[in-house]
Amino acid sequence: MLNRKNTKKSLIIKNKGTIEAKRPINVALDLSWDNGDDVIVYDVRDRTPYVSYYIVASASNDRRLQALTATAQTSLYDNYHDVDHIEGKNDSKWILIDAKDIVVQLFTKEERGRVRFDELYLDCPHKIVKALKEPKYRKRPQPESQKENG
Repeated sequence: MLNRKNTKKSLIIKNKGTIEAKRPINVALDLSWDNGDDVIVYDVRDRTPYVSYYIVASASNDRRLQALTATAQTSLYDNYHDVDHIEGKNDSKWILIDAKDIVVQLFTKEERGRVRFDELYLDCPHKIVKALKEPKYRKRPQPESQKENG
């Protein structure tokens, strides 16, 4: 469970509401399976007309953050969401991956604690995601140009 220290009290996040959409959950499961920490899906459809889901995850270090970025891009593609753009590449501690109605926010643990992103969306329906086994779902086929010649 995610614990974040707040100035006055400890912030504890628990599942709230239900999220039935499979695609954001699949992306979150992939991030969790690839050693993403404190993975949470927020349903923000009532908050913004442009984004339906925020997927938030933490990485233990900068190298892990870059690996999670690659995992998120692949998982979004596999779940039929093309990445529009990415902000915060290279040595950034916070990476945003915009796939139109799904936005993935990846942080180092220290940066997530500093930014306190989760506090903004605690009142929205959300789900804490922890993959206990490798996620299995039907993935989007690769384009012919990316398939190996065999």
